[in-house]
Amino acid sequence: MRVALATAALLFIATTPALAAETDRLIWDSDEHAHPTQGRSGTWTPPELFSAREHPGNTIRIKGESPDGREYLMIELTRHDGQRITEGPHEDQKVLVVNRGLGWVDEAGDFDVDHVAYGSDGQISEFDAAIEHHYLDEPDTTFRAKVSYRR
Repeated sequence: MRVALATAALLFIATTPALAAETDRLIWDSDEHAHPTQGRSGTWTPPELFSAREHPGNTIRIKGESPDGREYLMIELTRHDGQRITEGPHEDQKVLVVNRGLGWVDEAGDFDVDHVAYGSDGQISEFDAAIEHHYLDEPDTTFRAKVSYRR
């Protein structure tokens, strides 16, 4: 898991320009047999195409859409203990990925939150994380995402 997140982070750094605090990104890729993304990938920026919000149950929902509207992605992160997501590694937790109307929950997904901050309204104001989701714990089924969000 840590090797995969480190690889995703290196890929993120190597393939994107340096990010200023006001520059947000949702970068994702997937293996050929990853469900529901089947080898697709994307990079999105806000305001209209990318968001990160906290929802009931202390779930963080990340949503993105391609400029042409042909690709839509939603990721939900939830701790099994129901507590609010904090900075640090979260292994074997609930990660839902929805793409093109199809979804899959990985009850043993991993996400590493580098930074999270909440505004005075209680909503996420800053969020940086690497996410890994697997389909049926089989080879060649990994979905990876790197999120950097500022509101």
